[in-house]
Amino acid sequence: MKDRHPLIDDYLAHVCSRVKARELHKEIKQEMESHLDELLDMKREEGWDEDAAARWAVEQMGDADAVGSGLNRVHKPRIPWGLVAWVAVLLVISLVAMYAVELSYAAMPQHRLAQNDWLLHKAVFTAASLMVMGALIIFDYRKLLHSSWLLYWGTVAVSAGVLLFGRQVNGMKSYLSFGAVTIDWMNVSPFLFIISAAGILHGMDSSRRSGLVQTGFFVVVPVLLYGMAPSISAMLLYMAAYLLLLYSARKSWKAVLLQPLVLLLPAALMMFSSRYGQMRLAAFFQRYEDPLGAGYMYVQIDQAVRSAGWWGHGWASVNARLPEIHTDTIFTYLIYSLGWIAGAVIATCFVLFVVQLIQMGLEVRDRYGKMLISGLAGMFAFQFIWSLGMSVGILPILGGITTPFVSYGGSHLLAELAAVGIMFSIYRRKDMIRVRL
Repeated sequence: MKDRHPLIDDYLAHVCSRVKARELHKEIKQEMESHLDELLDMKREEGWDEDAAARWAVEQMGDADAVGSGLNRVHKPRIPWGLVAWVAVLLVISLVAMYAVELSYAAMPQHRLAQNDWLLHKAVFTAASLMVMGALIIFDYRKLLHSSWLLYWGTVAVSAGVLLFGRQVNGMKSYLSFGAVTIDWMNVSPFLFIISAAGILHGMDSSRRSGLVQTGFFVVVPVLLYGMAPSISAMLLYMAAYLLLLYSARKSWKAVLLQPLVLLLPAALMMFSSRYGQMRLAAFFQRYEDPLGAGYMYVQIDQAVRSAGWWGHGWASVNARLPEIHTDTIFTYLIYSLGWIAGAVIATCFVLFVVQLIQMGLEVRDRYGKMLISGLAGMFAFQFIWSLGMSVGILPILGGITTPFVSYGGSHLLAELAAVGIMFSIYRRKDMIRVRL
């Protein structure tokens, strides 16, 4: 590091003291020093001594307080108030919904779920997940870039472990248990795969060799893992988000369509779908042929939605025939109890949340940050669309597709708010990545 004139050092230190974003201090000093060196060289060539040249150069840059304050205004951390507002709205809806679920179950004393403290558990999950989100907001997301391969192989290793030793539920190995704590790993792992893919794709070019590597690591491996589980929901969720991420990285639909994804995904669905999954898919198309068996859930969803009317059956209404109102059919239950208008309002909140994510992605200039937001926003959009479609009976029911933020469960809520924390971190630093004077 070359020696600087004391006047230059004092000036740079004074400017940086006004800039609250400490991570920018080094870059600010480098940028300003470059300009000061140009001014110094100009006066040296005219024969000025060092002290006089340094004083003149500092004077040309302007008052240190004013310059520092101006830089602080331009590069201060940004708060995505729109995102904060819609996350808060959705979390409030989730707590209100869970209270209604608790009251509804409690009105059926013989129900197997009547004694659960649904609201308390949801509040605890929410508080813990918000703490993780808060930590990730402060965390510099750019550090994830250098750990992308580690995150990828870690996700692959844990997923393989779940396939070998995980607990099987409804014909699917998805759960990882640590004593009393159970994690729905297969439905959390798509978030980790997308985060790792963003970092790895960021460092790859558009050559044929890179394309083959991308296909192998980010199409073949995840499809095989999710196919062997089998978890169609995780596979669809990941692939929808990966396509959007790939487009964000390459800026070309041709690059996306050239991926053998279109062939691999249907093949995996046909090869690995469980008998349980096949029955659910068949029931979707033929629900009234077996209304008391495989088609039961679809029939009950149809009846609940149709009978709701504009205003529903009333707060915390009891519907003993609608199963799993705390998870798979929570949006259906909200329509049943509060009506179509309430359902439309909640759906609008979901849409506005996704719109806010899109706006954030457009405002962020850092390529890696844009890629992360694209992939994670794609996951939220797919979950919202599919879960709402399931809830009104127009899309097949897939175990693992939850209504983001609203459905009961700690694993998916933790992953969702962690993803929000990362996107908040990206937006917070959108004007702190590069300094231009």
